[in-house]
Amino acid sequence: MKESVMTVYCKVLIVDDEMLVRQGIRHLLDWGSEGFQIVGEASNGKEALEMVHLFQPNIVLTDIVMPVMDGEELTRIVKGMYPEIEIVVLSSFGEFEYVRSTFQSGVADYMLKPKLDAVSMLAVLKKTAERIPAFQHSDWKSEKKQSVDYILDKLISGYSVEYDKDEISAIFPYTSFDLLSVVQDKSVSLARNEEWLDAALKAIIQKRNKPVAIRRLSHQDGYIRYLLNLDNSVQEDAVQIAQQLVEASDKGHVAIVVALSRIFEHIHELNDIYTNDMLRVLDHRFFLPDRRLLIVNELEKQTEKGEPFDMEAFTAELNHQEFDLAFGRLSTYAHSMNGRLDTDMFEFKSFLDHSLFNIIVTLKHFHYEASSLDEGKYEYFRAIHEAEHIGEVILLLEKFLNEAVSCVSDHRTGSPGIQKILQYMDMHFSQPLTLTEVAKHFHFNPSYLSNYFTVHNKEGFNEYLNRIRIDKACTLLRENPNLSISEISNLVGYSDHSYFTKVFRKLMGISPSHYRKK
Repeated sequence: MKESVMTVYCKVLIVDDEMLVRQGIRHLLDWGSEGFQIVGEASNGKEALEMVHLFQPNIVLTDIVMPVMDGEELTRIVKGMYPEIEIVVLSSFGEFEYVRSTFQSGVADYMLKPKLDAVSMLAVLKKTAERIPAFQHSDWKSEKKQSVDYILDKLISGYSVEYDKDEISAIFPYTSFDLLSVVQDKSVSLARNEEWLDAALKAIIQKRNKPVAIRRLSHQDGYIRYLLNLDNSVQEDAVQIAQQLVEASDKGHVAIVVALSRIFEHIHELNDIYTNDMLRVLDHRFFLPDRRLLIVNELEKQTEKGEPFDMEAFTAELNHQEFDLAFGRLSTYAHSMNGRLDTDMFEFKSFLDHSLFNIIVTLKHFHYEASSLDEGKYEYFRAIHEAEHIGEVILLLEKFLNEAVSCVSDHRTGSPGIQKILQYMDMHFSQPLTLTEVAKHFHFNPSYLSNYFTVHNKEGFNEYLNRIRIDKACTLLRENPNLSISEISNLVGYSDHSYFTKVFRKLMGISPSHYRKK
């Protein structure tokens, strides 16, 4: 009797806002050998709708509670536009009402997230697939071996998996491997990128007429990945293939970046090569925005250390209000990072966030009008975090520094005289300061100082003194639970505990004890 072979896969789209859940589902089954194909993953209903239009899945496997667009709304829209698509809901125990509402929209079945396992998921998927006319006569019960793609996907993801070495050797008959990853052209879809790359690599290999086997792996982290199987341990052949792929992309006006790992001999090294070679070299792309081909072996030879940033000098310049020197130092260092490979991308971005924050704190400490910078700092941090290359970060830094220069040159609060008075109060607020004592220190008449303070500062003398004292009190209440409120009152300059409480309530809207409990 001839064994029936499924030539058409049942296409599945996975929708969940948790990446670990999506990855867990992807690795739960050998999808190909069971007759299913994962055509995409989405983190919310809006992304899923775009993929539904693009990939036309047969089954959508979706979470219920998600940001942007939840599973209930996604189900209603999909069933309204594509009634032939079946929906399976992933649910937690406490979401019964939500699940019930999706059944009213035509959901085929549901599964409990905490109890997801391969057997129950496969049973639900096969039962759902049988509702689809194209798969009603499929032989879902046939025994199938684990597919090669499933094995490779497990290996590159770091999972242990048993496999037939002879079967793998038949597909990859040569002695050495190389991993090639492509940063895709974002102007076209993943499917179009994969289609173009498959055709380009096939043409390159046929034209070279040298022994090489190639297989596209599952895409991950936004990268399209290929495993090359070569007939020798010299990387020259793989490098030439990568170079020709870049040249073909130039001719075809396809904007890609190609990365190539070191040569390795055993297929079980896939995860180590991808994690420690490929992802590391692709992170270096941030500092090499003009490089189209990144080769691990070559980049390892270029890791000479550049000059470190002198944080001590930078901090001293800020504290001495030598802003031109401090800003110039930071800008010069950022520009020097273009092409450098001795710094981790995430460490550099974190360093830059910290430096911008220090600039804002210093400007505020010296009473420059830096409120616009302070209010916009999180937008700067977000943009730096999302920047794809050093050039974008440099533009953001220059924009920030230009704003900071404007704060210093155009928007300084008051005159140099008021700056000295404010700094003196900042340093001595814990002492029993009075208008008369401060006037005496600066050789002013108390009445003149009161008027001078009002003219050159947004707050009067007492208002400003109370604010800096209460700000410090808030910090002590948050960070020092062992200090009593009476002790904090004395530490910030109030000898009368009841007066401290009155001022605190006036400025903060609640009592010190309630503030501490928040």
